[in-house]
Amino acid sequence: MKHAKQTATQRTVEIIQEGIKAGTYPVGQALPGQRVLAQELGVGRQAIREAISALEGLGFISVEAGRGTFVVQPDESEARWRFASQYTLEDVYAVRAALESLSVQLIAVKVPLKKINSLDTLVDQLEAAVDDGNLAAMSAADSQFHRKLAELSGNPLLLEILDTFNMVMTESKNIAFLDTSETNHRSVVAEHRGIVASLKKKDPEAASSDMKAHIVNAQKRAHRVRKKNAI
Repeated sequence: MKHAKQTATQRTVEIIQEGIKAGTYPVGQALPGQRVLAQELGVGRQAIREAISALEGLGFISVEAGRGTFVVQPDESEARWRFASQYTLEDVYAVRAALESLSVQLIAVKVPLKKINSLDTLVDQLEAAVDDGNLAAMSAADSQFHRKLAELSGNPLLLEILDTFNMVMTESKNIAFLDTSETNHRSVVAEHRGIVASLKKKDPEAASSDMKAHIVNAQKRAHRVRKKNAI
């Protein structure tokens, strides 16, 4: 398929990831600060924050409070659920199912079809990342899709909750992406397309059902990864 145009977050993930591989950002060294990175890469601070969240959840970098963001050995299998002392994965997926099913219900009822059609591009970006086998790009594309749903819902509290807990939400999704079989990743794309299809039909019940099924499937994928790797 023809690759969709990247978002600023996806482009930022790719540049930092390539910089790590090329040694521009050496293992053990700190990345430049967010303000400096934003200036160097020509993107906004939001894109930098989202890219760092995606890369940290997949084990490419480590954010150390009071010290900075450090490059670690890019071994995706080493990603861990860092919020175990605060929330279980079950807690996170239960909240996601409730909030995101509400998002799509609101969209189906009140958002014009033209805006719903724009979601196709975000799913195309996810599929392009799957085609490339790039986990960090998949994470960024997935986060963009779910955040866009919160934006389209028109409920500012939903969006604020997702933004506030962005790192927790992103890492929960990243663990599911670590089930690296092509069948798994293709299933995620198909689930996203199913959600969009129900939204285009302006069917709030079907959209909500599709989203809940997607979240349940993501939780199952995460459990498989945890069982395999004892995360």
